[in-house]
Amino acid sequence: MAETPATTALLPADYYLQNFEQMLTSVAERYLDIFPADQQRALQCYRSLPDKSKMLLVRLLSRKGEWFRLDKLHYSEIGDIADAAQPLLHTELLQQTLPPLEIWFSAVTLAELKTLLHDINDPQLSPWRSKQQLWQLLQATPELQTQLPQWQQQQGLVWLQLNCQPLLDLLLLLYFGNRYQDLSQFVLSDLGLQRFESYPLTREGRTYQSSIELQTALSLAALAANWEQTTQQKEPIVLADWLAQLPAPQDNPLLERRRQKLLLQLGREAERQQQLALAMSLYQQCHGWDAAERLCRCLEKVNPPQALAVLTSLAQQAQNETQQQTVVRIGNRLNRRFTVAEPGALQALFDITKPYKPDEIHLELAQVPEMRVERLTADYFAAQGYDAWFSENSVLCGLFGLAFWDIIFAPVAGVFDNPYQRAPRDMYQPDFVARRQTLITQRMAQLASGDKHILQQHFVCKQGLVNDWVNWQVFTEPLFKRCITTFSTEFLLALFQRILRDPQHYRSGHPDLLLFTTDGQPQFVEVKGPGDKLDDHQSYWLHFLSEFYAAKVCYVSWKHTK
Repeated sequence: MAETPATTALLPADYYLQNFEQMLTSVAERYLDIFPADQQRALQCYRSLPDKSKMLLVRLLSRKGEWFRLDKLHYSEIGDIADAAQPLLHTELLQQTLPPLEIWFSAVTLAELKTLLHDINDPQLSPWRSKQQLWQLLQATPELQTQLPQWQQQQGLVWLQLNCQPLLDLLLLLYFGNRYQDLSQFVLSDLGLQRFESYPLTREGRTYQSSIELQTALSLAALAANWEQTTQQKEPIVLADWLAQLPAPQDNPLLERRRQKLLLQLGREAERQQQLALAMSLYQQCHGWDAAERLCRCLEKVNPPQALAVLTSLAQQAQNETQQQTVVRIGNRLNRRFTVAEPGALQALFDITKPYKPDEIHLELAQVPEMRVERLTADYFAAQGYDAWFSENSVLCGLFGLAFWDIIFAPVAGVFDNPYQRAPRDMYQPDFVARRQTLITQRMAQLASGDKHILQQHFVCKQGLVNDWVNWQVFTEPLFKRCITTFSTEFLLALFQRILRDPQHYRSGHPDLLLFTTDGQPQFVEVKGPGDKLDDHQSYWLHFLSEFYAAKVCYVSWKHTK
């Protein structure tokens, strides 16, 4: 969410300083003893600053880039920016220096460039040119570049460079623990747009226990950011250079997961570069399904008998139908090419025969511009007397989130970094269930007795709080009441057991519509517009749901208009 005058007008003038201080205090209470020495010094310098200087620093840290023109900085709540900058320059949290030529050029105007050329008084530089032409001129004229500092001093142009970005990077890493939240998260909470569950944040439950672990976390975060930038910009990748930067295997589970994620990405790149031996070596250093699958696919090309051995291990790791089907398809390819296993042996592991073919509905509807086909289909069924809900993934996920809300947010060590989490850090990791097995077993026994009170309690008491599983805008009280009174205990237990097998996988692919017939019977409908097809994941969900209630696919075509 971008901050605008409309949003910030509702907050105190120094709201951003308060938010930064809140983050800093929380992080320091848990991690100050293992801060790197440079960041401890930067923190001490920050704490010695007057409030106006702190406000200026936080303002600059919240902006993009690290160089800023002093004359372009205007904050009414700070006042004189030059005065506020002096303590920052004195503590060296800021420094006054000329930026790289490209950054400098992007921040000066064409009029200022013309003044520069006029002051230099070189007749060869006239007549005045476009800014792009002047950029080419600057790049090709080193002697002109050497005159920039003196000219800027004459013009009174002052550049400030942040000299403490690593402190912010450290605070964000320790507070948010991810790369998609930043200081703007505070604004969402301050304005009441997001409210979060309460859970303890203790030093005993912190994620990193030593300065070495913390430095490794920073290194891995920097590598991940560099990798993202490199791949987005499609820059050449020298695998040996990247591998040389990777740390050794880690005892900290989170750090090891991040290290293995990079190993997996490097392995995929090795495959693309046709370095299969290197790719397989990298996959063998990783745990988990993705690495084992890639290893099996590589071996399929170079060593089919060994691929079969790996495939057997892969089958044991499969947690969902998509993974099971992957094992079967690889096995079938091996059989066709090399006859390395008995036909049908792998299918028998999962009782997978022919793909499930759900019941079909065919509708011809009038197309409405800018209206989704799912909405049009829901309106059609509503007109036929159904109680129709366009729910997509919100109903089944919502029921799961309500049934296990307190367990999802249970105070497990190392899974909560800040007060703004939609779920624990390990929500979608293989050990999520294992670390809460006792609580989950007790809850399933409670539900098996027919007691649905915990869902009703959480629906009321947790209303509006952020939970990655509950979409309050869709899963409203009328829809919740229909579900809780209609769905059987047997269905809910099977649903929850299915999701708990692989929460990340099973939180998507649910049918688009939930219908209730005039006699109250539920019916799940997956909607497919013209040219759209049912994918495997959706088919598996319809198969599961059909064991309890009607579950169909609705193919929609458009009426032809004259």
